[in-house]
Amino acid sequence: MNLNNIIKYQKNNIAKLIYRTVKIILPIILIFFLFKNSYISLQQIKLLFTEDKLNLLNNIILSITLSLMLYFRWMICVNIYKIKINFLNLIKVSSAAYSLASFIPGQIGIDLLRIGKLRKSDSTKFKTKLLKATLIEKIFALAGQIYILIFFLLKGLIIKIIFLLFCILTINIFLILAKKLTKNNYLKKYLKNINHNNILINFFYSILCNYVSCLLIFSVAYGLKLSYPFETVAISSTVSNISSVIPISPNGLGLAEFIFSEVTQNISNLNNAESVATIYFSYRIFLLLSHFFIFYLSQSLILKEKKINV
Repeated sequence: MNLNNIIKYQKNNIAKLIYRTVKIILPIILIFFLFKNSYISLQQIKLLFTEDKLNLLNNIILSITLSLMLYFRWMICVNIYKIKINFLNLIKVSSAAYSLASFIPGQIGIDLLRIGKLRKSDSTKFKTKLLKATLIEKIFALAGQIYILIFFLLKGLIIKIIFLLFCILTINIFLILAKKLTKNNYLKKYLKNINHNNILINFFYSILCNYVSCLLIFSVAYGLKLSYPFETVAISSTVSNISSVIPISPNGLGLAEFIFSEVTQNISNLNNAESVATIYFSYRIFLLLSHFFIFYLSQSLILKEKKINV
């Protein structure tokens, strides 16, 4: 290795070290900033878990439902490529992956863990089927978020219906183009398994997932006695969810809360409203607890299943 290569290698290592350090320090600074400036209130979070038991139960049910829906969305994408995976094992791996994503910047931890744990189910050399399924899931997850965001930004039922019809028309145009693109050998391997049903099911299912996410955040806001119109919460939460994929903090920790607070205040024309970010932070807690609960439950069921089969 010559001197230039050594210098280049050392620079790359230094750059990686700086980037990793920033990813660790930044969320700590963001969370400290949010607590210090009363964006998040621990007292409110405590009341959320102790005051209104009915609202607490509703939040638990919604968070578990949303978690299972997210796991199932990936399973739908995996089934496109005819990958056979044990359902309980998929639930266990997915819940572990989403739990891990709460501590790894961006959402790359979810993908790496899922593919790593389930790699034996993919017979291809470079696990291309799992990678393609993951890519499709990301595309539809983003498409669902963008749809929800635009849908609630639009005013009037007729305009919203026209927007829905436009999306369906766009999907059909894409499918027509996809059939022509499959003649290209390079694109054929990516598009040959995609059909009309795959596209529509994934698109509308992703919209449903994002709607349930907004519903959970709205319910959390209600429990915190911070009442905002559902449209406002839907727009703020969707923008925050999109921002969480930015790989600068674990699952957007701190950044998503700040964005949620600022967007909510701007839409509501309220300035200096304290503890608005508590809504999204509490939503994050409910989801994390539901992922942990589902992981340990699925693990217990798998062990029980193994004992029965022995």
